[in-house]
Amino acid sequence: MNFDVLSRLKKVAMALPHAFEHVIGGDARKDPPPPGVNTELGRLLWTWPRPLIHPQARLLVIHSQKSACTNVAIWYLRQIGHAQAARDFHYWPHFYLAQVLNHSEFYRKAYDLDFLKFTVVRVVRNPFERAVSSFRHALKHGHLDDEIRKRLGYNDVAHKGLSFSIFIDFLERVDLANCDPHISLQRHPIEGKLPVHHLINVTSENLFTRLNDVEASVGLPRSDMTADPWIRYLHHHNRPEKMMPDTGDLYTQVFSRPQAKNGPWPRYEAFMHPEARERIACLYAVDIKAYL
Repeated sequence: MNFDVLSRLKKVAMALPHAFEHVIGGDARKDPPPPGVNTELGRLLWTWPRPLIHPQARLLVIHSQKSACTNVAIWYLRQIGHAQAARDFHYWPHFYLAQVLNHSEFYRKAYDLDFLKFTVVRVVRNPFERAVSSFRHALKHGHLDDEIRKRLGYNDVAHKGLSFSIFIDFLERVDLANCDPHISLQRHPIEGKLPVHHLINVTSENLFTRLNDVEASVGLPRSDMTADPWIRYLHHHNRPEKMMPDTGDLYTQVFSRPQAKNGPWPRYEAFMHPEARERIACLYAVDIKAYL
């Protein structure tokens, strides 16, 4: 990629506020897609969130927002040798993926390969736990405030706050197959065409241990991501500073934006009222059937 183009992109990325991170679910650049998208598999691979491709290892990693996607992205960038370039570009790895790597010859040429011969990894999260994480993310960043207002008539989330029950009201009015990736179904259309060889559920399994298994299966060097400084920095950056003591059912409790950002924030179980579980099970039935 031209150095001047990369420099301009870096300046744009650094100017973006943290609250704009939700944008990674679309494409800020308008470059034409690679020629390989003319095939059925290519078209599906070009669907957001775009799977991570390691051409040399014949490895395809399908991931979803709010399902350890940042840890997966950093692992992938280290394995393809782009971690330092990505970290220099922006502390948030998804900016590099969306604005640089997805438009590189490295990535575009990969679309000409035979993906039927690839090892496919699918990283998912328990849909109930993910829904709570999506709730906190939406309240923290405010990127769905306008949509919540339009669909529910619920105004000024920034000052009024939001409850998990109202958030589910909103989800029930959204097409979860075509929406913001932080609340969308995890199931990716490419999964209907390619067999998954490694299904990793980050709720019940250790992500990095399972990625070590993947490395061994395709001949990649073994990583030690638990000590990775980039991951440790982002883990501290994104977690609430304080956790709320167990206080029972908080399904209808209104939480503020400062609480979502800094805490105190409750454990996910506090939101799992039977009604909440039933509603989430209906909303994400596709994911529950596929992954649980």
